[in-house]
Amino acid sequence: MPVSKKKFNLFKKRLKEKDIDIAVFLCLGPIHDFNIQYFTDFPQEKGFSFSCLLIDNKRTLFVSKLDYDRAKTYNIEKIICLDKKRHLHNYLKDKLKPKMKVGIVENIFPYSFVKKYRQTKFVDISDILLEIRAIKEEQEINRIKKACKIANHGIKIIQENLSTKIRERELAFLLEKEMIKKGADELSFPTIITSGSRSIHIHPYPSFSDKKIKKGLGLVDFGVRYKGYCSDVTLPFSIGRLSEKQKKIVKTVEDAYEKSIDALEIGKPTWQIYEVAKNIIEKNGFEFKHALGHGLGIELHDVPSFSPKSEDKMQLKEWKEIKLEKNMIFTIEPGVYTKYGGCRIENDILMDKKPKILTRSKFFEL
Repeated sequence: MPVSKKKFNLFKKRLKEKDIDIAVFLCLGPIHDFNIQYFTDFPQEKGFSFSCLLIDNKRTLFVSKLDYDRAKTYNIEKIICLDKKRHLHNYLKDKLKPKMKVGIVENIFPYSFVKKYRQTKFVDISDILLEIRAIKEEQEINRIKKACKIANHGIKIIQENLSTKIRERELAFLLEKEMIKKGADELSFPTIITSGSRSIHIHPYPSFSDKKIKKGLGLVDFGVRYKGYCSDVTLPFSIGRLSEKQKKIVKTVEDAYEKSIDALEIGKPTWQIYEVAKNIIEKNGFEFKHALGHGLGIELHDVPSFSPKSEDKMQLKEWKEIKLEKNMIFTIEPGVYTKYGGCRIENDILMDKKPKILTRSKFFEL
């Protein structure tokens, strides 16, 4: 598995500290818990697989016949093949005893399972998992670095093929094809390509259109998975002459990005880095409409988050300050979006004594 025995034992220790007897993770239809792959290295296609992982003193993985032979090739203590005669609930009713404390990821755990075990106490362990996953180990770092290397190849492909003669859809297809050829397992999210008036949208729909790339501002937001781990890059661009207002947008985003990178240091709270970018963007008369960045790992959005400190007293009770630590990996992605166009620069960063920038996105003029 990509995580070490040391980290796996730390997870079990955290469960024990909270008197949690067992942890349960599920992949079932639209529910996809990436913690199964995190603890077993066993990858599954989102939306098309079924599996259940139990963790107490060991890992027990339940899979269907479709995945059983493949699952056996992974180093997992116990693998059980399920079929019509051997249903998952037949096993769980023996494992999940009344009054037992069971750890789950609350926001994705199905209510139908909770109803079946009403005497069992389900406890959200999201905070434990986020703590465990925040600091990346060597194998995790190497996988993310490979995903970033493939993304850097993607940047080159965009720069070589960008023009007003190519459709957004064609560029997206070419980009995906070339990154798959370079070793990507899949995209980490649907590629976003905007240009012209579409560039004002942070999350446009569709994510790329059938129209040709327009003059003015635009961006390509993309990333890949490599052995389960994600990269995430946004390459901003312009085609043709820009207006003074558009130039100000670009300059503001570049300044916010550079000052945010300069502010990164071990021990600093992430909300303070967010404030650096926000102050620059607002000083130039623009609104900062999203977080400055997010962690990268087995999930596209992981710990840490570069978001503002809550000003609401009730929310502050639940709010937890996150400080930068060595071997965190995250994005930095300031952006500005107005009726004149949008611009966002995003790169992936490995926190060390000094931040190491793993991807090579910067504003590209054509």
